[in-house]
Amino acid sequence: MALFGCRKDQLFTDSPGATLELSRDSILFDTVFTTVGTVTRRFTARNPNSEGVRVDILLEGGTPSPFRINVDGSAGLSFSQVEIPAGDSIYVFVEATLGPGGVNTPFVIEDRILFSTNGNEQRVVLNAWGQDAHFFRPDNVVQGFPPFSYIAGGYDSLGNQICEDVHWANDKPYVIFGYAVVDSCCSLTIDPGVRVYFHGGGGLWVYQGGNIVANGTAEEKITFQGDRLEAMYADLPGQWDRIWINEGPADHEFNHVEIKNALIGLQPQSWIGTPGQPTSTNRLLLNNVSIRNCSAAGILSENFRIQSTNLLVANCGQYCVALTGGGEYKFNHSTVANYWGYDVRQEPAFILTNTFTDITGAVQVRQVEPSTFTNGIIDGNNANEFELAFDNQLPPDFLFKNFLFRTNSSTSDATHFEQATVYRNQSPGFKDASGGNFHLNENAFVRNKGFDPFGADLEATYDLDGVLRPSAQSDLGCYTFVP
Repeated sequence: MALFGCRKDQLFTDSPGATLELSRDSILFDTVFTTVGTVTRRFTARNPNSEGVRVDILLEGGTPSPFRINVDGSAGLSFSQVEIPAGDSIYVFVEATLGPGGVNTPFVIEDRILFSTNGNEQRVVLNAWGQDAHFFRPDNVVQGFPPFSYIAGGYDSLGNQICEDVHWANDKPYVIFGYAVVDSCCSLTIDPGVRVYFHGGGGLWVYQGGNIVANGTAEEKITFQGDRLEAMYADLPGQWDRIWINEGPADHEFNHVEIKNALIGLQPQSWIGTPGQPTSTNRLLLNNVSIRNCSAAGILSENFRIQSTNLLVANCGQYCVALTGGGEYKFNHSTVANYWGYDVRQEPAFILTNTFTDITGAVQVRQVEPSTFTNGIIDGNNANEFELAFDNQLPPDFLFKNFLFRTNSSTSDATHFEQATVYRNQSPGFKDASGGNFHLNENAFVRNKGFDPFGADLEATYDLDGVLRPSAQSDLGCYTFVP
């Protein structure tokens, strides 16, 4: 036993020259919302010496620090005499939860992890950029629905319904946990530049009788996305649920809006609890809107009227655009492009059908009222990206013209396809479709194949980027070519 004890002491050096090799000298958490935890980052501390070392590890900020560390599976603020054998390493894990900074602009929090080896001190610097925000957390639970909070409406202490108009100014981001509800008889108006972030599984619900107007501008777009701002989450689908919109007293409007990384981007749907579930009387107006990277669908419409100009819907796990049940559609200068690359996709990028499944599970048929689809592109990496599926007991009324399709379905019916201006299975000429860049090349097939009757659609004067379209023939899709 004495010999074993001597041999063990000799395995650990007390040389004042012993140091560690740290795989990182600093760790940055870039733009974290206050009270929302970060992802966990890790680094290694390696002992390059020929003998083992004993290391003291300390989070210098102590208990008040917003950072938390874990050393080889043990959480804490300080660790004494951590043994690292010769040539071996330990893992250190770091995460942070920031408290309110009291400012509307990003603020910086800094701390350090101290490694002390035989008197030698080494540090890893921890930085987090924090951002204060308006937070909404669910405080209502109704069986059959996700937890939610009212952002407009609700009930007072006597049980009376509250009717109000809520205005979101562009002062701080808005972070939503669970579902945020705009109740009936209420409205939500969103200013240019507002950023709305959803925590995992969260969503926005504009209930029957409510109204939403999201009024962005070309210079200050409104953004809806998940609340993880690290680079690895920038294009990750399915981070939040959806924007669910029921019929209301006035048109819902989305102007200069970006929606990304949801399960479903927009779900306009007449209220499922209304007997017969008729088609909405009001419209959803989408002007200069992009919807990207949704794990199920970009637009999933059911018994709703939609009017759009300069619409981009791209890269979704099932449909980019699914128009189901009854409706009235006016789509001008739309690009529907599905180059989903996460797994195999069976559904086409675009489907138009007059059937839907109601709340009882029964298949219902509704009327597709006079609808037009002009100056558009439907494209993707599947052989067929366009599908029509109708129950002929209610013949639909629609027309596609000045349009490019990728499809193996027939488009020869002149009643529904203007034969002189319908094109099939040509490469549109996107700059980098697989990389998500749907701007046009100089020699793009879709150039100069559009038509905009003067003054018929003032929103089409400029493209999705705010670029002036030519006064004569325009390009198909939401973008015009820029030399």
